[in-house]
Amino acid sequence: MAKKMTRRQPSRSNKKVKTRQENTAIDLEELQLRRMGLMAGTLGLCMLSIVGTCVYLQGCEGAAFKSEAERNYQRKMRLDTQRGDIMDRNREVLATSVEVDTIYANPSEVDEPVEVAAELAAALDLDAEMVLRSLTSGGQFRYIKRQVTADESAKVMALKLPGIRTLREAKRFYPKKEMAGQLLGVVGFDSRGREGIEATFDESLRGGQLEARYHRNAYQRYAMLEGLPPIESEAGHSLQLTIDEKIQAVMERELERVALSSLAISAMGVVMDVQTGEVLALAHYPRFNPNRYRSEIAQDNSAMKAGKRVVHRYRNRVIADQFEPGSTMKMFTLAAGLEEGLVGLDDIIDTENGRYRMGRKTIHNAHRYKKLSVEEIIKYSSNIGCIKIAQMLGRERLHGYLREFGFGSRTRVGVVGDASGTLHPPKNWAEITLANVAFGQGVAVTALQLLSAASAIGNGGLLMRPRILKAERDSQGRILREWKPEIVRRVVSVTTAQQVLKALTRVVEHDGTGSKAWLYDYDVAGKTGTAQKPDNIAGGYAEDRWIATFMGLVPSKRPRIAMLVVVDEPQGLHYGGAVAAPVFQKVASWTLQYLGVAPTYGKRERLRRKKRQLRKRKRSNPPREAEGAFYDYPAGRMPGVNPMEPLSIEVPDFSGLSIRDAAELAQQHNLILDISGRGRAAGQAVPSGTPLDPWSRITVYFRELSRDGDQASEELEVGP
Repeated sequence: MAKKMTRRQPSRSNKKVKTRQENTAIDLEELQLRRMGLMAGTLGLCMLSIVGTCVYLQGCEGAAFKSEAERNYQRKMRLDTQRGDIMDRNREVLATSVEVDTIYANPSEVDEPVEVAAELAAALDLDAEMVLRSLTSGGQFRYIKRQVTADESAKVMALKLPGIRTLREAKRFYPKKEMAGQLLGVVGFDSRGREGIEATFDESLRGGQLEARYHRNAYQRYAMLEGLPPIESEAGHSLQLTIDEKIQAVMERELERVALSSLAISAMGVVMDVQTGEVLALAHYPRFNPNRYRSEIAQDNSAMKAGKRVVHRYRNRVIADQFEPGSTMKMFTLAAGLEEGLVGLDDIIDTENGRYRMGRKTIHNAHRYKKLSVEEIIKYSSNIGCIKIAQMLGRERLHGYLREFGFGSRTRVGVVGDASGTLHPPKNWAEITLANVAFGQGVAVTALQLLSAASAIGNGGLLMRPRILKAERDSQGRILREWKPEIVRRVVSVTTAQQVLKALTRVVEHDGTGSKAWLYDYDVAGKTGTAQKPDNIAGGYAEDRWIATFMGLVPSKRPRIAMLVVVDEPQGLHYGGAVAAPVFQKVASWTLQYLGVAPTYGKRERLRRKKRQLRKRKRSNPPREAEGAFYDYPAGRMPGVNPMEPLSIEVPDFSGLSIRDAAELAQQHNLILDISGRGRAAGQAVPSGTPLDPWSRITVYFRELSRDGDQASEELEVGP
């Protein structure tokens, strides 16, 4: 019988294991669900945070980040507008602006800086080491040379050097070159005025600044976001001066001639309209060319290092430099005495036979007269006569009149550098100080100050404010502002002014100190001056350094112009009547005809006056020891015959010499050189070997040589 099969029942231990496994599976599933929930919550929080941050950044900080982005990728280019022109009274352009190239480099693009520096230095006439430092300095922009010439720009561009580019800049250009250079001044690379009119009226001339936005990406590529604004919309204003370029040119030419012929270190000249105070010419020698002012300043600095005496060419010395006026001050002493009624032109004053003792000092006259009328005191420039007039006035009154004439205060002409001069308070004057001031020592003036005071005499006693500016115009030529004639004050009466003019007319007679300023077709009222220069090292006055001046008003009966000529340190014959008066004569004669001023006399009377003047000169023919009647000697100097000086000399041969060499040769032979033309000496009015009296005038004719010949450069040099 088959064995009956039975099912095996699981044991109790197996049940426990199975239950445990089931529980573990449930726990793992719950854990996974929890993890998923945690991760989902975390991700949700992160997303919520990101969304919140984005909302905050876009909504609250969006404007700030946009501005930051623009700062990183956008730039603003500042553009200088067109600088206004400077013109003379007839609107002839004296200063304007032109566009030129500037060479710059992007050092990051220069692969071989040594070779590039060498080529640039050769093309631009620069130091190779300096260029190399710029190319290896890093960055993306370095100037190599600013405002180059067209030839220099073409040379650099022809080289096709990597990283070397050009940009356009405005450069100040002076088409008349040296004309009125000290008055106009200069403009720097930053388009800002540095000297003269350019600096004084820089804000008006410069105008406004324009802005243009551009975009720069990560590859350093540029793109303009907007079009360039019209530069004309903010262009600078133009200035119209009172200067007349033709009168200016004549004055500059004559100053150059007298400075070269007398071997002077410098010269100044000013022409003023008596009735309006307008300055018609303001000239200097040595001249100054603003187009190349850096090279000229470098030359001055080199000369100073070499120990030479240098006159800084860029200075407007007419308004900035002070000097002792010498005998030109006597006309103001006379005006004060006449106005106070203390003297009359016919009054006789004892001039002490040319010697006047004041304490330990002895004052000398150039002419040993015992008694002179007041009119003759001015004619012969008597120091002693002027001292006695000053003593009648006293310190307070003389000082008061000089202050009224404008001495010791600025002219307020409206240009930088206007000096006030020196006029000490009367309480500090000793007795000798009063005497010195009466004839122009112990007081310092500027050329413009002195001429302005003289113009008051010519204007019936009214002091006018000197003016250099006539009008300011916008870019369309419309007048924005005008400078009108301005009366400062009345200094003396009309009667006194006329009496002074009458006395000054005697100065230019045949035996007066200013006879070389005489004009046969116009009456001239003038005054000479010869002043010793102070010795700043040893003290006192230098024995061999002089300032020669002549100041005149024409026509004397109703003056139209006043003119001052100052020659600094002429060699040889150094008196104002011999050196400065001839310059006045030439410039005044030309200017009056140019302005259309009618001659004082008719043609017949002019010829009669000329013959009479020549006849009187020939008849007088004074000996050497009386030559003081023709020239104005300074105080303390007595004229006489130099025992080493020959009674006659022979004219040398000037053929082929430059102007400077001819002037030196003339000085060696005690002759005064008159220059005609430029270049090398090609002829002379008096043949060589002809005997002449010492200090006679001789005309030498110069002409430019052809390009194939030797070029005469010495006469064209500017400065000592």
